[in-house]
Amino acid sequence: MEEVDMSDKKKLMLFSHVSNIRNITGAEKLLLFLARTFSSYFDCTIVAPHEGRLTQLATDAGIRTIIREFPLLYGMFTPYEGLPRDVEAYALSPECKEAIALLEAERPDYVFVNTCVNVIPAVAAKSLAIPVIWHITEVIFADAYLQHAIHTIDRYSDLIICISTSAMSPFRSYLAESKLALFYPSWNHEEFRPAEWQSFRQQKRKKWGVPEHAKLIGYISSFLTPEKGADHFIKAATIIGAGHPEARFVIIGGEINKGFARKLRRLVTYSAMKQRFIFVDHELNIEAAYCAMDIVVIPGLVREGFGLTALEALIFGKPVVAYASGGLEEILMAVGSGRYLVPTGNMGELAAKVRELLDNPGVAEQVGRDNHHGAMARFGAGAYGERVQQIVRQIQGLTGKLVHLPMPPAPFATPPRDIPAAMAQDEASASQSPVKSSRHRRRHRSGRRKRVKGRGLLLLRRKTVKRSSLRGKRRRSSRRRKGR
Repeated sequence: MEEVDMSDKKKLMLFSHVSNIRNITGAEKLLLFLARTFSSYFDCTIVAPHEGRLTQLATDAGIRTIIREFPLLYGMFTPYEGLPRDVEAYALSPECKEAIALLEAERPDYVFVNTCVNVIPAVAAKSLAIPVIWHITEVIFADAYLQHAIHTIDRYSDLIICISTSAMSPFRSYLAESKLALFYPSWNHEEFRPAEWQSFRQQKRKKWGVPEHAKLIGYISSFLTPEKGADHFIKAATIIGAGHPEARFVIIGGEINKGFARKLRRLVTYSAMKQRFIFVDHELNIEAAYCAMDIVVIPGLVREGFGLTALEALIFGKPVVAYASGGLEEILMAVGSGRYLVPTGNMGELAAKVRELLDNPGVAEQVGRDNHHGAMARFGAGAYGERVQQIVRQIQGLTGKLVHLPMPPAPFATPPRDIPAAMAQDEASASQSPVKSSRHRRRHRSGRRKRVKGRGLLLLRRKTVKRSSLRGKRRRSSRRRKGR
């Protein structure tokens, strides 16, 4: 890539939505890789919510970091009816003012927002007419309120970059293709240290207690969450293990969801194959982990934006068996490994595909080699370099358009539409009337209750009637006891 003199570089600020302490997610890895790639063309700064693996690796790569935390709007991923109202509330929040102040101090030429839930940096940048590149790494749920999320991203961006056609698909029915760009992830091959793969394999298998003759089937995720399907992996593994005593299974992922982690361990305990499973909470040398595996299984239950785990497994020349969901299907089809895709949720078919590979070791080795070559051809340095040049030109051609912040809501001045004007006047005059006695206050409160309709008040009235009736019964009972 052509280097540019630093004094000629424009400033690009990249906003990460997370920065995990130990395990680094695919979205974080991708943002870091992009920052390193764009550093040849822009003066890059990563803004992250906390110190973590992302900021540590960025600093090691010579990329400046800033720590600022902004609330995330997860409803952008799963849109709902009230999403526009909540976007407006975020735009008027103190955190958005803080983001604006940061941008005014840093004066970037461009703002790069990672993931659909990271709304505030985009809103802040557009309020200053700074061009926004919104990077979509997930497949937004296409429900009845999808247009709310699409409209928000469209309004507060100048270019929308999607990491796969799956991630792009929700936008195509609403936006012009000229605003969308497809930008597949890639990697630096030398950083994966291919010359050490064989020694990595031996060392890691020895550490995990896996015999050389054993076949190690692996599951790997940043965190063990239900949507990543680790329980499906275990259930499929019990089917596989019943017919293949040489099979061993490793599950790598942080136990962020303690209840789900306990469920996984119970499944293993009840499987009668407990000694054949390995749990790894944190793996710093992820290259060695892939090298130790013979087959990688990815049973994702939600539509992946891309599936960086699948790409990494392909790079290491591993056969990959996966659910056909979103970007996972896209990747395996692209490298010619579509045969090893199964319908999402079908654990029996997942197990059958792995057993097919175990029964045919020569086929498994050839599938692994084909996966490696396919990944290099479709997603490697050559193809990626061409896409980088195209994306950089698009970014450099952006001119920011001002998007004003929404107006704060006006104070209550006129009666709401659903309250009759006469009732509103009664409320106003009652609020201004002097309340002199407790008896007057009781009548005042009672009158207000009668004027307001609603099921909750109806229940209140019923309770009041019951209490009054009960007090009457008690008085009559007391009189009888006293001979009245």
